[in-house]
Amino acid sequence: MKAIKKTTLVLTIIFIVALIISCASTGDYKPLSKDEVVIGTVQATFEARSTLFFWKTQNKTNTVNTQAYIKLLEAAEKQYSGNIDVRDIVWVTGKAVNHEYTEVFASGKVVQIK
Repeated sequence: MKAIKKTTLVLTIIFIVALIISCASTGDYKPLSKDEVVIGTVQATFEARSTLFFWKTQNKTNTVNTQAYIKLLEAAEKQYSGNIDVRDIVWVTGKAVNHEYTEVFASGKVVQIK
């Protein structure tokens, strides 16, 4: 019985570590202010340069935040017209594309700038 509990514990820890390594997310980047009106949402997928635990370092997070903003703004400009911007950007890493790049899924809210 003890061997089964130890095996279960080891497998649970391995699963949690694998989940943490394979997926990372940011909080809101470019938060929405009270006076901004949301006119829609956009999503984008792109590849970001990665290293193990790349989301833990501030430089890597800032780089991915910037890439997400650029990709989402490009998508927003294809769907909406006028003076627009993207707010409340959230991104999540997906699977590794290869040893250098990781797939990133981003979404954000499109706002009309006055």
